[in-house]
Amino acid sequence: MSIVTQLQTVLAMSTCGALMGIGFDTYHVFKGKSRLPLWIVFIFDILFWVGSMGAVFYILLKVNDGVIRFPIFFGMIFGAWLYFLIGSKKYIHFLHRVIKFCQWLYRTIIQIIDTLVVRPVLFLYRVILMLLAFLYSVLLAIAGFLWKVTRFVISPFAKWGQVLGKKMFGKTTGIWTNWKNWFHSKRKRE
Repeated sequence: MSIVTQLQTVLAMSTCGALMGIGFDTYHVFKGKSRLPLWIVFIFDILFWVGSMGAVFYILLKVNDGVIRFPIFFGMIFGAWLYFLIGSKKYIHFLHRVIKFCQWLYRTIIQIIDTLVVRPVLFLYRVILMLLAFLYSVLLAIAGFLWKVTRFVISPFAKWGQVLGKKMFGKTTGIWTNWKNWFHSKRKRE
């Protein structure tokens, strides 16, 4: 392996170490914000480290055909150490700001959708319900009026029917009451 390839490998592994540090901080910030059970956190930890190893080995394959030597580990440790020494606190602060911005953006989009879509649809729904309730009450009023008119027009015939019923049965109770009394009297006899 030539010197140039070894330097490329050390630089690539230093970059991988720094990127693993960034990934580690990102993972811990999101893990701290979530309320996950410990067994799921354990599984995510394993997945993070396996994914990191896979990414490092893929880059190692691209840079020097997967040859593993001591400078590779030195480069990774150096890159991670340099990141944690210089950029970790700044990156975590930046990441918290990005998360707050994303939360603000999400709330703003939800408010815009609520204002422009949901509230007008609810308003139209309420207006339609009020119109239907108004039409229903108008129809009930018209039907009640027609019923009173019909009853008024038919009332002389109803009185004539009552008089005829009284003459037929000789009682003032009416036809249906007579039928009911007659039916119940048969039951009592049995």
